[in-house]
Amino acid sequence: MSHRELGSGFVLNKASELPIDQHVGQVSPDLVRDALRRVLSSDEFQASPRLQQFLTYIVEETLAGRGSQIRGKAIAVEVYERRIDGTGGQNLVRVEARRLRRLLRTFYEDQWDGEGVRIFVDPGGYKPRFSYEPTIEDRQASSWNEGDLGARRRSLQLLPAGLGVLAVVAALGLWMSQENRMVLPATQSIEQAERAALGEHSLTRLQAVNLADQARGMFFPVFDAKRQQIALGMFRHATELDPALSDGYAGSAQVLATLAMLSPDQAQRDDLFGQALQMSGRALDLSPTDAWANGANGWVLATQNNPVQALKYARLSVELAPKDGHILDLVGITAILASAPELAAEVSDPERLRSGSGRFGARNIWGVSQLMLGKYDKVVEAFQGAPAAGAPVSAPSLLFQAVAQDQLGNSEEAQRLVTEMRRTWPEFPSEFLAGRIFQNDQNTRNLILETLNRY
Repeated sequence: MSHRELGSGFVLNKASELPIDQHVGQVSPDLVRDALRRVLSSDEFQASPRLQQFLTYIVEETLAGRGSQIRGKAIAVEVYERRIDGTGGQNLVRVEARRLRRLLRTFYEDQWDGEGVRIFVDPGGYKPRFSYEPTIEDRQASSWNEGDLGARRRSLQLLPAGLGVLAVVAALGLWMSQENRMVLPATQSIEQAERAALGEHSLTRLQAVNLADQARGMFFPVFDAKRQQIALGMFRHATELDPALSDGYAGSAQVLATLAMLSPDQAQRDDLFGQALQMSGRALDLSPTDAWANGANGWVLATQNNPVQALKYARLSVELAPKDGHILDLVGITAILASAPELAAEVSDPERLRSGSGRFGARNIWGVSQLMLGKYDKVVEAFQGAPAAGAPVSAPSLLFQAVAQDQLGNSEEAQRLVTEMRRTWPEFPSEFLAGRIFQNDQNTRNLILETLNRY
């Protein structure tokens, strides 16, 4: 098809934007690729190689007839070499898509001459659309004048004979094509497309991704040191399987920081903190826009009593993955250590939508946030319902309930909870961890110490 054969559906569009879902006739692939080359050669895109790949990928997929199959997962794998499962890669794609739309808008506002094909990537999806504005030469070539109309009327008189010839040619072509017929492959389903994309990567990467995801679900109860050691071994194995995958480093960082916080030995604590910083730095180097890498770094900083920087990374990770349950939990405990109960309550709110599988600590985080905010009835409600909801139960769970019951005047229940905690976890260092967890919240720390002394 030439660039003049656009059909009756094409729209002459000189506006800065084309309305979403506006139908535009099919544009020649050659013209689309010419437009793509113009965009990619601009200064804006020359400075962003990944966005060049992003735009090239979605345009070529659309020209190949697979536009309806473009998904964030496929882009994450094909363009950004991320894992196919999980949310980290797709969140990265959403962030990058916003950058892509911004650069496209800047290019067409500043450098487009208003002629030829324009490429659009609408919010809410990744399939591009194309509009076409004919050049001056095209408009002149396609203009109709009176002389042209006369010639066209004369040509219509020859139409029946011409159609007869065309019918013979078509029949001959159909007969000849029977021996050379090409069978086009059926459109792949989304699942098949995902498997095909994953097939481009090694089985060791898939194994590393799965291992990191399994270990990720073991983070709670946070104060179970043996459980943390098991998770650390799994994360380290993930980094051995695929040193280029950030997940194993992010997971290792958050576990090492937790073990450092739990350690009473200063030398050991310093060593664990050093390892945690190294792992979180590696995760960010590999994937600076990954929610888990940023969240793990925030947790490491919080355990080192750097609340300002910790909250910066924590909030960034929520923006990158606002529905990932594991990210929200990581941000929640970071906010608790950084004495930001409002943020902890926001990300652990029982009404908040979250995704993911495995064990989550949102209900307990919500309870602690309410304790810090002085809403003791909600603390009792949160922790009493934790076992039935599948939330982790630990010594701190009983301790926080005891504090809330004590503040509500329920001395007998507070006594029962403290007694049960000491009987079930006799070696749990309550006073020590109260100082670590609430190092920036003196009021809550004092309430805990008073409850322990009273009962």
